Amino acid sequence: MQKRGWGWMVLAMVLAVAVAGCATQALSPPPQFTPEPIQKGMWTQKVEHLAFVLDGSSSMLEGYNGVEKFALARSVVANFNQGMPDLKVQTLVRSFGHDPGVSPASTMALFGPADYSRDGVASGLKRAAKAGGPSPMYKALQQVGADFKGAEGDVALVVVSDGEEMGDAPLAVANGLKAQFKDRLCIYTVLVGNDPAGAALMGKLAAVSGCGRAIKAGDVATGGQMAGFVKEVLLGEVKDSDGDGVPDASDRCPGTPRNVAVDSQGCPKDTDGDGVYDYLDRCPNTGAGVKVDQYGCPVPTATKSAIVTAAGTWIFKGIQFDNNSAVLKASSYGVLDEIVQGMKDQPSLNVEIQGHTDISGAHAYNMSLSQRRADAVKAYLISKGISAERMTTRGYGPDRPVATNATAAGRAENRRVEFKPVY
Repeated sequence: MQKRGWGWMVLAMVLAVAVAGCATQALSPPPQFTPEPIQKGMWTQKVEHLAFVLDGSSSMLEGYNGVEKFALARSVVANFNQGMPDLKVQTLVRSFGHDPGVSPASTMALFGPADYSRDGVASGLKRAAKAGGPSPMYKALQQVGADFKGAEGDVALVVVSDGEEMGDAPLAVANGLKAQFKDRLCIYTVLVGNDPAGAALMGKLAAVSGCGRAIKAGDVATGGQMAGFVKEVLLGEVKDSDGDGVPDASDRCPGTPRNVAVDSQGCPKDTDGDGVYDYLDRCPNTGAGVKVDQYGCPVPTATKSAIVTAAGTWIFKGIQFDNNSAVLKASSYGVLDEIVQGMKDQPSLNVEIQGHTDISGAHAYNMSLSQRRADAVKAYLISKGISAERMTTRGYGPDRPVATNATAAGRAENRRVEFKPVY
């Protein structure tokens, strides 16, 4: 008996030393957390009810990676609260197994169920000041079902725990919640610690709903990681097919090319207001009221002597040459001076000067003649101050007739010079 007494005394001393060692173990506070904002307008709310179940049982007083597990678990909920956008969602924060000095109840509602309030959730978490009780997770899960009884809409349940010493009861209750809410329920678990049995339980709980996921506290330690988790739990991605930052439902200009700046309605900028987007506009800063083409350049205005063809070229019948010659007749100067003035009035106008002949004579000769006549017109315009860079020339010979070559009148029409606006 005496030996047995001494044995108990030794055991008590060993336990006392162990407890004292644990008590004096230095534990750090949870890491600093900076939330990452979730971009507005790029998501849609996918749940109407959100519940957190927070483990405050005695095993949560242990350290994990130098931090008290309960402090770490509470920070997970607090960080989620900081990272989520303002939503109209019925929210519940419920704890279980906390220190009896916090509450004699095995589970208590720290917040809600009530309309989401960032400050309300933060204040509720302060009530869970200390862990230290038993591990009745199943009771907290049962109460979630009662708290949301009759609730319509989708439910997201986030369980934060080490999963230790829970037994099978939580799984049975989780299956009951699945039967209650059916496909409207998604369960997410956040494991605090590294207990294999606890990790297995948390994985099984998440699998019950078929749409949740089991993660570890370290998976949501940064602002970006938590933002991703918040979106996974609460939000649905909004489709933005052209990637311009404006959701398809609000995009008035779908199909905008990548990296093109757009306004709030998804339309590219049109700085000069000519109706042609900047990224397509070859003539930026067009004056107000100026009629432009599809490229944003002023539509060339033909002078009064021009005949505008269906192809958009200008024919000037008054431009004449000596027979079989590329020398301009003096009678052409009036029309050519009119063209000079028109080009001076439209400084952005560039032209291709095209020479044409009738079918009389050899083809090769006519090609050469038409080119020399186009060059002669260009030379005259240069002499009157029009920049050579604004003009190109090309002889088409008899290849582009505008009338029959069977009559003298038709052949006369085919002997011509045309101006084609180019951009």
